[in-house]
Amino acid sequence: MVSEQKTKDVVKMLTRAGWYRGRTVGSHSTWKSADGSRSVTVPDGHKEISPGVYRKILKAMNQEEE
Repeated sequence: MVSEQKTKDVVKMLTRAGWYRGRTVGSHSTWKSADGSRSVTVPDGHKEISPGVYRKILKAMNQEEE
């Protein structure tokens, strides 16, 4: 089961995986994979990311590896 994650830890994970920040609107940032084929929205104005959003981020990252 996935639990809440700290936003700064998720941002570090995305950066280490080669993702980059595409754009920011308000308290949300769009992150894109290194080749630009995948994107996820991260609510970086919050201290923690909900389990559902974290699962979507992990799913997008795993699809990149396939």
